[in-house]
Amino acid sequence: MSSEGAGSSSVAAPEAESGGMSVPKAEFIDDVAAFLEGKDADRILSQLQENLRTYRMIQEDLVQKRVRTLTKLPELQRAVEIVKHLIEKQESGEATVTDFQLAEGVYAKAKITGAKTVNLWLGAGVMLEYGLEEALTLLQENEANCRANLKTNEESTAYIKDSITTTEVSMSRIYNHDLERRRKAKDSGRSS
Repeated sequence: MSSEGAGSSSVAAPEAESGGMSVPKAEFIDDVAAFLEGKDADRILSQLQENLRTYRMIQEDLVQKRVRTLTKLPELQRAVEIVKHLIEKQESGEATVTDFQLAEGVYAKAKITGAKTVNLWLGAGVMLEYGLEEALTLLQENEANCRANLKTNEESTAYIKDSITTTEVSMSRIYNHDLERRRKAKDSGRSS
């Protein structure tokens, strides 16, 4: 929504695409008077308000995804360390003594010797058995993907915050310009 698009009659609405971010960036309106030429300011403001609601919805979704990812990352790191520990103990032939959770708050000591496999929860009630090296590779890939998702989330959040700020500034400038235009029209109506 730049001043170049002053001839169009509306403001582009944000477009969300499943699986990725395909939201057009809110563009700063350089010349509000030229942009509003022949347009209804109230209609443009309502379209910008709708865009703002969409941006805020996307922002909230990104915050929720970030929280879920930040929760998942320590679990993955811990699982990687546990599998590395089991591999070290297997190579040295030592037994591993651990506290095994029987129920919430109820633990029993367990001695693990010669562990060759681990069972990993994949989600949706699915658990699969993996060899130690294969499990380590899978967990490290998942950890790397988790970190990449966090980076993408941060970039997307910054993009949306910028779009929100630009849209809010555009709304204020359009509102103020329209208010000034109406005052001038009202004053010129009195002096005639």
